[in-house]
Amino acid sequence: MFLTIILFSLGLVLIVKGGDLFIDSSINVAKISNLPEILIGATIVSLATTAPEAIVSITASLRNYTQMSVGNSIGSIVCNTGLILGVSNFIKPSKVKGKFTKLKSLMLIVFFAIFFIISNDRMINHSDAMILLVLLSIYILFDLLVINYKKSSSINNEVTYMKKDLIKILFLFLIGITGIFIGSNLLISNGIIIAKFIGVPEAVISLTFIALGTSLPELTTALTALRKGHSSLSVGNIIGANILNISLVLGAAGFLNPLEITNQNIYLDFPVAFIMILILGLSCILKGRINKIIGFLLFAIYISYLIFLYYLYF
Repeated sequence: MFLTIILFSLGLVLIVKGGDLFIDSSINVAKISNLPEILIGATIVSLATTAPEAIVSITASLRNYTQMSVGNSIGSIVCNTGLILGVSNFIKPSKVKGKFTKLKSLMLIVFFAIFFIISNDRMINHSDAMILLVLLSIYILFDLLVINYKKSSSINNEVTYMKKDLIKILFLFLIGITGIFIGSNLLISNGIIIAKFIGVPEAVISLTFIALGTSLPELTTALTALRKGHSSLSVGNIIGANILNISLVLGAAGFLNPLEITNQNIYLDFPVAFIMILILGLSCILKGRINKIIGFLLFAIYISYLIFLYYLYF
């Protein structure tokens, strides 16, 4: 068991470090394409920070650990919203500027509501997954339209790179994605062993430890933004990451292999995630900010959820 814990921890380290390299190289690629910085944060970074969740859930689905696929995705949404946004906005409240983030907040609420409805038959089958992937296409199209609009209406200094810099960026990109792949397999294999050893379902491990591990890139991004005085940037990143967890992560995993939805998902995990999303989304849409009270409320829901899970299985 000691070796299992070591390998599980190694998987987390590889995912975090691989995710870090992946994020940095993705941002550099975006800069090469001359995208405005605010758009990089709101779109490219969200996609990059969601890569660990996507790879873990897709790998789990291919290996028939479908409860882990669902648990990792929903657990990441709960962790992103309750822990990361909750704590960061309790420390320093965020203002949500512009219609772009508010529209994404509305999309997040609608997307999760659609997912909630199609999962009520206790299965995300091929057809359901196609619906989620269509939602992903809508989200990507929305982002592309906004990017084109922002590029045409903003002045942006072109960033130039030498050939050796481009090779380095590509190399770090490949190293990062490789680290995430290897770490994902270590995390899943040893997470299953740990779950069986302590007598809890694989879904619970994925809802807590694995979800926290794959959400560390979002946590790193939020803390960095907070330290540099740009706390509002992390809000757009988390909203985008949550949308991708629903549409990309669950859509791709369900397309490859039908995902089993448990009673715990329907009556506990999904409602908790939806309540958090509603609080976050409505705060952005109606008030245009996330204050300390909202931050504390999101964090309190997250802690209460973990405590409930603990007493449910121990």
